[in-house]
Amino acid sequence: MVTRAIDNGHYHNLAEGEKQSVEKEETKKRKWVEDANGNEIVLVLLSHTMLLCRVSVSNSRVNSSRERIPSLKVEPVLVSNDKFIRLQKVRRKYTGRGRSRFRAMLDTPAHQEPSSKGKKIFLISDVHTDHEENLEWIRGLSSTDFSQHTLILAGDVTDNLKSFEITMTLLTSKFRDVFFVPGNHDLWCRRKEDNVTDSLTKLEKLTETCSSLGVLTSPANISGVWIVPLLSWYHESFDRERDIEGYNIPPVHKACTDYGACKWPAPLSTSDDSIARHIDELNDVKLRDLPDLQHADCQVISFSHFLPRFELCPEKRMLLYPNLPKMVGSDWLEARVRKIHGQKGSPTACHLFGHTHFAWDATLDGIRYIQAPLAYPKERARKQISADIELPLCIYDSERGGLLKAPIPSRWSEYYRLHKRDPNNQQLAPWVESHYHPQTDTPTGGGAS
Repeated sequence: MVTRAIDNGHYHNLAEGEKQSVEKEETKKRKWVEDANGNEIVLVLLSHTMLLCRVSVSNSRVNSSRERIPSLKVEPVLVSNDKFIRLQKVRRKYTGRGRSRFRAMLDTPAHQEPSSKGKKIFLISDVHTDHEENLEWIRGLSSTDFSQHTLILAGDVTDNLKSFEITMTLLTSKFRDVFFVPGNHDLWCRRKEDNVTDSLTKLEKLTETCSSLGVLTSPANISGVWIVPLLSWYHESFDRERDIEGYNIPPVHKACTDYGACKWPAPLSTSDDSIARHIDELNDVKLRDLPDLQHADCQVISFSHFLPRFELCPEKRMLLYPNLPKMVGSDWLEARVRKIHGQKGSPTACHLFGHTHFAWDATLDGIRYIQAPLAYPKERARKQISADIELPLCIYDSERGGLLKAPIPSRWSEYYRLHKRDPNNQQLAPWVESHYHPQTDTPTGGGAS
């Protein structure tokens, strides 16, 4: 199979019926059927609109100068989702200076996967490009070092749809593939210009933007590595450890911006687990056709924004906001992770996450959990992300044996490798104690919900 191009000039060499066929299919974007017959593929460019078509050539061929393509029957074709996304990225770049780059790409068959040799997968979360310094950090990423590699972005880009589009456009220009799941900040509904009524509508708009930009939000096999995005949301009952008692620590609905900035349609409510359950159920369609990866002879990497395990967050006495564990994770998420990787995990089972802004690398019950946040500029300046790592973090390198071997130098996960959790210890850490005042009358029933 080979790939050819028909530009506007060559389009006029098509027979009238063939033109009508192409023009008709131009109005049916993404309504193609998969071609498994090995027919020739052609990229049809009409006024900077690209169609991927199957072309039957009768007793003819495309000459070296591509001046004529006689006896063509042009039919629409659908390739797998990840290949379609890459073609969408090609279409966007077929303007101005991007035209020469597009021409160079015509030498590679559209149906072929890139070589797995030298394949790298990078991780980052919580880029928060509402902060100009973080957006400049994104702009400063090399446009060549990552061009053949994959980025996994584990949520929290911005609450502004326009800024989201700018950020993701920058990232898709620097990485060959970009995967994304939304975080809590992404689903805030505070901006009138976004024209969204609730957080589920915001999620739909984010997904639409990702689709138009070539950002992957569904599972895909990239050069022999399965990458599985998982939607999630937190619920307070995820926290089962004892609360800190005797201090003026505000409840989550007063301390967490999500409770006001996110808007949930009825019957979803922040007073129970309904949001976490509903968001988890949205994964059903995305994962419906996913093969059995527990027994797959390949690397499998799942990722989410929120935490699947409470052990991936420091104990309450260590946290500047001790009630943070009530708004970080989901039991439904951990069940998804175990369904993908198996209850006992495997030597290569890996799940990536974000949200807490603590770099982390821990293996729990056979699954390795990694976080590599950019976080807020002030947090980086104060070294609050708890690790000195190069971002984005390379978690997979095919030339170095696959998944990152040594644990990343994360101070929190290293601490818990050496110390057992003790949730009954109520003594606030020195850096926490100064933020709260002891209460004279301690409320009863202070255990975690």
